[in-house]
Amino acid sequence: MKRNTVQKLISVFLASATAVALFAASTYAGNRSIVVKANPDPAIIGKKVNLICIATGNWDRDKIETASMSLWNASGVKVYSNTPMQTLNRPNPPYEKDDLAGTYKYEIPETESTGMWRLECTVSDGQYSATRQDAFRVTTKGDGGGSGGTSPFAAHQTITSYNGPSTCIACHKSAGTDMLKTLHMKWSGPTPNVTNGGGAELGKAIKGINTFCTYAMSSKGSCFNCHVRSDGNAPHAPTEDDVDCLMCHNDTYVRKFVPDPNNNLTVTNVLGITKTYYFGLLEPDGDYVTVPDFFLMPPDVTMVDIAKNVHRPTRNSCLRCHAKAGGGDWTKRGDMGVNSSAPTVDQDVHMSQARMDLTCTACHKAVSHKIGGRGIDLRQTEAPNPTCKDCHTATPHKRNSAMDRHAANRVSCQVCHIRTFAKGGATELSRDWTAPVWSPPFCNGQGGFVGEEIKAANVKPEYVWFDGTSYVYNIGETIKPNAQGIYNMAKANGKAFDGMSKIVPIKRHSTNIALHESGKIVPTMIMWMFMTGDFDQAVKKGMEEQGMTGKYTMVNADAEMLITHGVEPKINAPACSTCHAYNGNTPDGTKMIPFDKLGYHVWPAKIKSCTLCHTERTASWESLHSKHAKDGWNKGSSLMSCTNCHTTEPTGLVKPTRDLCNDCHKSRTFAGAKTHNGHVRRGYGCATCHKF
Repeated sequence: MKRNTVQKLISVFLASATAVALFAASTYAGNRSIVVKANPDPAIIGKKVNLICIATGNWDRDKIETASMSLWNASGVKVYSNTPMQTLNRPNPPYEKDDLAGTYKYEIPETESTGMWRLECTVSDGQYSATRQDAFRVTTKGDGGGSGGTSPFAAHQTITSYNGPSTCIACHKSAGTDMLKTLHMKWSGPTPNVTNGGGAELGKAIKGINTFCTYAMSSKGSCFNCHVRSDGNAPHAPTEDDVDCLMCHNDTYVRKFVPDPNNNLTVTNVLGITKTYYFGLLEPDGDYVTVPDFFLMPPDVTMVDIAKNVHRPTRNSCLRCHAKAGGGDWTKRGDMGVNSSAPTVDQDVHMSQARMDLTCTACHKAVSHKIGGRGIDLRQTEAPNPTCKDCHTATPHKRNSAMDRHAANRVSCQVCHIRTFAKGGATELSRDWTAPVWSPPFCNGQGGFVGEEIKAANVKPEYVWFDGTSYVYNIGETIKPNAQGIYNMAKANGKAFDGMSKIVPIKRHSTNIALHESGKIVPTMIMWMFMTGDFDQAVKKGMEEQGMTGKYTMVNADAEMLITHGVEPKINAPACSTCHAYNGNTPDGTKMIPFDKLGYHVWPAKIKSCTLCHTERTASWESLHSKHAKDGWNKGSSLMSCTNCHTTEPTGLVKPTRDLCNDCHKSRTFAGAKTHNGHVRRGYGCATCHKF
């Protein structure tokens, strides 16, 4: 027997955790739609629930005439049909008139049954209408809040004993096997968006290394506290008995590794102090053992209580691990921390209880427990990424074609709507492993050393081009420095005007790391650094483990990390003048966006003077693009692309002039501005004739 079933904990998987919202066919035009929600969700029998319709897209919100609601109970019986909702056409905090179309407060009768209810809203502005359905849960008790609702399913109230996974799998037949295939369970997955991955399955558990705690697999369990495997990341493939579902499905539950007095190591650290470290109890196959930590749970709570009160993942459920990734609150990602469970409106308008009150799973939806959401520095992709267009239309700016042109082409929504990150706490920007700092919480509370951290709050992002793919360094690969001598361990792929890339905001995390003379980064045995503060010793231990001999040097490395949480209210969005000086050549550092760095101001001298195609002229940035640019401008040439102007100086022709022209024109040659004018207007790219 692998272990006592009480030691091997698993929660009840929720049958409706993977319930899919129901969407009726919408009849609308001009990208008009609505978002439907219930607050609180789950709603409570005998209590009021606020049913909400939120208009999205190009509605004439000052003239929304009607919002009506139909409601079905858990048995499918229609409780209300086309009942008028209160329509709000004037500001009414905490919602703005541009957000809220209608509300209806409904008190769920005591005689009703629990389960999944269905809500349908129809909104009309007199000319257009839209209809949408969604589902919400009704339960018997609990707070129901988006940040930590613990309302139980009625079916779970019959549980009288908790016997680990067998209790759950008896009803939830496929939940355990589904979970075994997920990256949350395996710490690895398919890598279709990592261009140096070769199609292999990679992740933190397979060739994974990063700029924070480097090689997690050498941490002797210190990096496994958050892992949903109840045995940490063990040497063997997981089984259903290894799934600790309570990590995601009960926010009261807390677990701990079992310390083993016989599994210890005595070291002398950089302060000259001798200290003995104790590690977790291991089973013969290398599994760690975990048990409930009743000391950190409410008094008198039992595992039966925990099993009865499982729930869908809340913000607290996800933040249990993601908020303190990298070793501390707000440390790693920079756009989430512990207080993201109840953020202010300015910190995160989507998750603020005063505004949208969305949970993490509202965007990161799970199908068979596989969850989408990949940034730049993550290797694996197991499900489609959530996008802004999942809720918002392609033209969200209320008939402002200039703003919609930005969103539709080369500017991601996050650029304008996340002006700063680390709004709720300081995030780590760099870590120096050669400057050890003692940290009492490290090593499961035994204390340990970490590299010196530089942290900051309210940080302005950097901006890069991102086409959805990236380079992420994997153990065993050789790596070369960039032009500045920095080793990029995670870098977005993308370039200006390639038709695929968008500008995105990033956090850049810097560190120093060991580079072997072979050109490979050393997977440091990081637990030795934690225990001793001696990074040199940790590197040499890592080399021994990997079979590496020879010398190493310390080099500077960094990682680009996508910033995508922390959307601010739209009133904080930049004005045009925040980015543009209207002269077509806004110098970097004077406005919000570094145009030079992003490649916008790369052009031959004749293009800047306009003499490539005609006589010298001057024009404002806007009028110039209105005339020439093809994307989204009414007067522009339909054949001209950005790269007709935004290109480097050519180095020559692809062949001699007479031969080149003869390919199309039969012995004719051309010269002067009219040559380029005519060819560009016919849609020929520069590379057709020129070498670069």
